[in-house]
Amino acid sequence: MFRFRSINSSFQGLRSINPTLKQNLLPNKRFYSDVRLSDYEQLIYNKLQKELSPQQLEVMDISGGCGSMFAISVVSENFKGLTMIKQHKLVNSILADEIAKWHGLQLKTKAPQ
Repeated sequence: MFRFRSINSSFQGLRSINPTLKQNLLPNKRFYSDVRLSDYEQLIYNKLQKELSPQQLEVMDISGGCGSMFAISVVSENFKGLTMIKQHKLVNSILADEIAKWHGLQLKTKAPQ
């Protein structure tokens, strides 16, 4: 459960919020109108597309445009029978040279249903 300090100075306790509610308030979508990938996002997208032939692939620079943190979501047949750790290791091996330059990575992987 997430806990936040109250802004109201008369309340000295902690206030909690339902994590599911918080996720629904901030859906994983771009908040600007240009849906084209940046050149660097496209490079990452192409590498994953070539190696994994995914059914679904999303690559988003979440660092504010400086290219230091990415959110990547991949659904691929190549993940069937693999644990989540092995799925992530596979993606990490494909992007090893790029990941070495980054501050962070949010990675979601799964096999198709």
